Amino acid sequence: MNSGKAKIFNQSFLEIALINFLVLITFYSLIVAIGPYAVDILHLSTAVSGLLVGIVVIGSLVMRMMSGAILAKISTKTMMLIGAFVLIPTMIAYHFATSMIVLLLIRFIQGMMIGLIGTVTNTAVVFVVPAERRSEGISYFSLSTVIATALGPFLGLALSGVSYSFLFNVETVIAGLAFLATLFIHKSAVDIKAHTATKTATTDAPTGLHRFMEPKAIPLAMALFIATLTYSAIQSYLSFFMKAQHMSQVTEYFFLIYAAVIFISRPFTGRLADSKNENFIIYPALVLLAIGFILLSNVHNVVVFVLAAIFIGLGFGNFQSAAQATISKIVPPERMSYATSTYFIFFDLAFGVGPYLLGLIEPSIGFTGLYQLMILVTVIALIWYFLVHGRRVK
Repeated sequence: MNSGKAKIFNQSFLEIALINFLVLITFYSLIVAIGPYAVDILHLSTAVSGLLVGIVVIGSLVMRMMSGAILAKISTKTMMLIGAFVLIPTMIAYHFATSMIVLLLIRFIQGMMIGLIGTVTNTAVVFVVPAERRSEGISYFSLSTVIATALGPFLGLALSGVSYSFLFNVETVIAGLAFLATLFIHKSAVDIKAHTATKTATTDAPTGLHRFMEPKAIPLAMALFIATLTYSAIQSYLSFFMKAQHMSQVTEYFFLIYAAVIFISRPFTGRLADSKNENFIIYPALVLLAIGFILLSNVHNVVVFVLAAIFIGLGFGNFQSAAQATISKIVPPERMSYATSTYFIFFDLAFGVGPYLLGLIEPSIGFTGLYQLMILVTVIALIWYFLVHGRRVK
């Protein structure tokens, strides 16, 4: 088949992308609103508000570790329906969260459902795009995440400004829309078992580590973990850093610029990875990421700030999708769900432990020193990638 005519935007692709977008909107909008809600409405401490922000990532991580094994036994559509359905009462329950314990439980369950649905959608999309255009297809699909990362925080802050009750009502509606979208997915198009039946019929049931992760994917996932640590420094501490630089009024625009750059570049980088190979994307992406942190750590005006956002968007945004596409290429189809689970376990782990670890370092080196340190971390990610994968690519 001519790769130029192989259809990426089929019905299943669009439905999966829509579900991924809606679910992540509930995640990113609440991630910025739940801290102020805990402090202003429930009168909890800022330390507890940080725990409430992080517990959703822990829930997601727990489910990602389990989802690979679950997906091997239950159809993709069934798991998506379960995850989307449970998300609805979880959103409703925010109205009745009047204590720290209840709110922690709600956040943990929400994280589990987001982790489940995210693993399912990112596994299913591999099978609904043409194999010869897989990198390009994943690049397009990942735009649903990119848009959510920009629109979610904006909605969370804007709607909570009206009232938190209004915010929770909108979250419930969004979760309901995600469930309705799941109902329309064709089971045959996204059923992982249908794509792996021949292999699994002659393969022993996975045991040990193989039940939760794909060992072949771990080295590349470790490169992702190292690079994602740098972006966790952005999400956690950019507002503090920009305030110290007396530029707090422009902080929110970083994520809009970041998302716009990825939105524009992903289609081109995806095609390049398919026509050439992943090294043509990953090496330049990590170099651009390092340049972005050089600029950010030396920010003194809006122009440098914008350039830093552009370089970091081009760097981390495209490395992330290229790493996911590469992992999907190095495992057999019957292990795809485990490989996807491995990818997101390391991705979530970086966002879960990164802010805490970097927070221990920051008092000694300051925010400028922290972002200078991220330059070194990016170089380490590049060297690690070369050692475990890049040098073997033909």
